[in-house]
Amino acid sequence: MLVESRIVLRACAESVDVETRVVNAADDHRLRVLFPSSVAAETYLADTPFDVVERPVALRADNHLYREMETEMKPQQTWAAVFDGVRGLAVVTAGGQLESGVLDRPDRPLALTLFRATGRTVLTSGEPNGQLRGQALRFRYRLMPFAGEPDRTLLFKQAQDLGGGLRVVQFVADELAFQRSRLPKANLDVAGLMRIEGDVVLSSARQVGGALEVRLFNPTEHAQSARLVFEPGAPIGQIVEVDLESRMIAPAAPVAHGTLRLDLDRKQIKTVSCRPV
Repeated sequence: MLVESRIVLRACAESVDVETRVVNAADDHRLRVLFPSSVAAETYLADTPFDVVERPVALRADNHLYREMETEMKPQQTWAAVFDGVRGLAVVTAGGQLESGVLDRPDRPLALTLFRATGRTVLTSGEPNGQLRGQALRFRYRLMPFAGEPDRTLLFKQAQDLGGGLRVVQFVADELAFQRSRLPKANLDVAGLMRIEGDVVLSSARQVGGALEVRLFNPTEHAQSARLVFEPGAPIGQIVEVDLESRMIAPAAPVAHGTLRLDLDRKQIKTVSCRPV
């Protein structure tokens, strides 16, 4: 089975991008990629929905006594990181690679599962399409060495950047003129409705009932303050905190000078509805 990887290191970049392509020619197997970290770590981090979990590298001593034994591979959403307080290594994916782990070996390799070819899963009589035989598969991931401890918020944002990519939209002349009329006059190269400042992660931004609903979460172990900064001319006059079902849970607050401060406790999720004047 031929595995081809394209490795890209850009000027001034602090990470290495990898694109791996493979046409699966085998059944009943798992393809992983291993990255030796050589750090003296006993635990590692992985992201989960709205959170980051810390897991031990070594399996439990009585693992052999369990009917369903623990394995070194565990769930992730988009990234995992191993470190010893001095240096470390993180692997960020574009999404879809939901299994990773750190092997209990001297070089502490971070293992990322690219895919599994399986003919049967639990509680089924068989799933032949799960073998992925003959399918051309493509995986994108990013290697990020770092000093000290990992920046959890940065890793989430790197995963969003890698998974989102660039979207090119073609306008006709009239549409382009309409869009430019909404951009700040000082800089037509960079513009947006809103930006977020602070050590928090944007989970979603969507239109709900004529308002912009923004959901943030704090992946760190400490309370954080964030700011929502709206561009001049944005039709936002007040903010209402809502729950995960978009129901109001706090009185409306005015947006002063296009800026709103949000305080999030450790691990907290907060959703706000940004409404017109």
